[in-house]
Amino acid sequence: MFDVVLKRAIEEYLSNFKVMISFGVLFIFLPLFVLFQQEFFLNSGTAYLALGANLLSGAIGIVCMLIFLYVFSFFISLTVYSVHRDLQQINIDTYWNTLFKNSALKIFFLYLVLAIVFYAVSYVGSFLNNPVIALVIDLIIGLVVMFAPQSIVLNESSIGESIKESVEFWFESPVTGVLIFVVASIILFVILGLELFIDGLGWHGIIVSYILVLIFLVPFIEQAKSYAFLLRVDLLKGNEVSHARAPKIERPKPMYGVRMREQPKHGNKL
Repeated sequence: MFDVVLKRAIEEYLSNFKVMISFGVLFIFLPLFVLFQQEFFLNSGTAYLALGANLLSGAIGIVCMLIFLYVFSFFISLTVYSVHRDLQQINIDTYWNTLFKNSALKIFFLYLVLAIVFYAVSYVGSFLNNPVIALVIDLIIGLVVMFAPQSIVLNESSIGESIKESVEFWFESPVTGVLIFVVASIILFVILGLELFIDGLGWHGIIVSYILVLIFLVPFIEQAKSYAFLLRVDLLKGNEVSHARAPKIERPKPMYGVRMREQPKHGNKL
């Protein structure tokens, strides 16, 4: 079924390219990250918060990061919704309150809690001189809640219910979940390689990777996850799988008429 998910994710990304470009709004935060270099640092297309000794700049950094996180959550909701809209013809007017108010806020709090948990685990790992174990624990936690945003938007679940449904998805479709994670890792590795290559040329590869992660990696993977999550519904699954795997029928090329006086004589070239 992963082939269907991947194929549909590519189609959804191309058909909703304007929605994907909307992630570009987050570029307005890039000058802030560069300006407050003591509080933020960019790596592999991701912005990290590193609080310094200055309380004022630290407070500004936290506020900027919270605003960034909410805007990011909003566009994650929009991306997941775009798949829901295309598959089930949902009217955006009837879905407005849930999508742009409740769902974005829930995803924001989910990501905020995750960020705190990741930081705490990493801090304890560094304190105990076991950063690798801490990294593995963070990875497991991230995988557990990997499909929680999809549950929040598609099923209108609470944060607790979304985590439960994310775990249920892993038990139902472990191969699909692993393959989506592998594809995301490969794309991120390619983007990181491109960043290092551009850095080697003396340019700002970090900025390029930041753009690619926001415009391509994040929305594409979120749409793949959304599509996989929706295929849990048997009625949708049967229809989508049969449609995606149906052989393509080539349309006949149109025949254009030529006026008699415009037809070339035998042996002449047009």
